[in-house]
Formats: sequence, C-alpha cells, structure tokens
Amino acid sequence: MMLYTFFLFKGADLVSEGSQMLLLTPYKKLIGSIVIPVLGAVPEGFMVLFSGLNGDTASIGVGTLAGSSIMLLTVNWTFLIFSGRVDSDKGELQ
Repeated sequence: MMLYTFFLFKGADLVSEGSQMLLLTPYKKLIGSIVIPVLGAVPEGFMVLFSGLNGDTASIGVGTLAGSSIMLLTVNWTFLIFSGRVDSDKGELQ
C-alpha cells in the first residue's frame, strides 16, 4: 500500500510539473484557456455520451476518470514519439 501511495504521489507531482511547464510556452494564454480544458473535457464528454447511448441511465464513475487520463497520456505519448523520431541509414542517424 505504501508503494502504491508513493507512485500515486509521484505521478501527481509529475502531472503538476507538466502543467506548469505548459504555461511557460509563448502561447500560454491559448494553452491555459483553451487547450488544457478541451483536452480534459472532451474525453469525459465522449464517455458520458457513449455510456448513455444504450438507453439506460448513464453510469459515470472511476472508469470515466481512468479513460480520460489514459487517453490524454496516450495522445501526448504518440505525438512525442512521432515528432521525436530520427531517420537512420545503415546504423547512422540522419
């Protein structure tokens, strides 16, 4: 339990640092007022929409939080992988 708590604390600290770093960009007003709220609200909106499509009442809980967090991490990670790739030709970086 202590190890799990440590990882949650460390993860929350890293997310907080990343949010602060986003505000150091030249477009901090755009990122702080538009990009961050949209990235947080859009996945949760889709979760609510798709959970209510089956005709029953929408049941929103921890799955919504986990799904939106995983989506945010995956989108950022994918973008960083594709933007940071380097071509190699016969073992030498181009």
